[in-house]
Amino acid sequence: MAEATIARLSGFLRVLPDRLPGKTRLGRMLLRPFLSEKPAVLMDLAGCTYVMPSYSEPIAQHLFTFGAYEPETQHVILEFLPERGTLIDVGANIGALAIPIARLRPRAHIVCIEADPELHRLLQVNLDRNCCARVRIACCLAGPCDGCLTPFYRAPNEKFGMGSIGPQFGVSPIMLKQRSLDGLAAEMDVQQIDVMKIDVEGAELGVLQGAARILGSKRPPVILFEFADWAETRIPGQQPGDAQAVLLAHGYRLFRLTGGSRTREQIVSPVRHGTGMILALPPHVGISRC
Repeated sequence: MAEATIARLSGFLRVLPDRLPGKTRLGRMLLRPFLSEKPAVLMDLAGCTYVMPSYSEPIAQHLFTFGAYEPETQHVILEFLPERGTLIDVGANIGALAIPIARLRPRAHIVCIEADPELHRLLQVNLDRNCCARVRIACCLAGPCDGCLTPFYRAPNEKFGMGSIGPQFGVSPIMLKQRSLDGLAAEMDVQQIDVMKIDVEGAELGVLQGAARILGSKRPPVILFEFADWAETRIPGQQPGDAQAVLLAHGYRLFRLTGGSRTREQIVSPVRHGTGMILALPPHVGISRC
């Protein structure tokens, strides 16, 4: 009963323009009576369905209000992912990006990497619900080395999916095994990566350090990641912008996505302050693509 009502309310919201002032606030208000419903089940505009812990968590609220999670990120991935290409989704969460990409690129190869064991379980549930047989998943913490144990701080339900190796929320960490992307790609026999999306709450530097062979290959991948100075600051041994510096050193051209996925401002030196999505183009991808 509640699920049907939620679907009707979501349908009403989705016909409203996304740039309508107050739309996000309206979505939160309409969803408030259902926050105790568990688990949450929502369908996106592409017809994909997702199971989430509750309607209070960020992805659920975004899907309820807008019908898609980070649609501009999806657009950029599809722009650079060939029909039979390979996407590595580092920090795949519940699959809200990988699953619609898999539907729109049915012959592409997709590898989802998720560190949080509970998120990994839900990711598998959602892949099964949406018949994503070509999507492979790995439950591990992507970082600079293979095999070492690393503290991981899980997030509460209202911040579900925002776990990090940086101390947060006043919680004690769990210990997770770390894998390098170079080692994982070799193990899974991934020969060529076309696009890599990284969303690891400030730990992008470690992910890139573990992908030296991938970044130094003849055709390294297009990389899309979120920069947040506060997230990178809380992780010991790094400074905001260090991940960008690694990519610049490998010959990448960096662009900040501003005002939508088609508006791209080139970055010539690492951004150290603020937040935003960053697109990194390897040398073999023509700048005219931007």
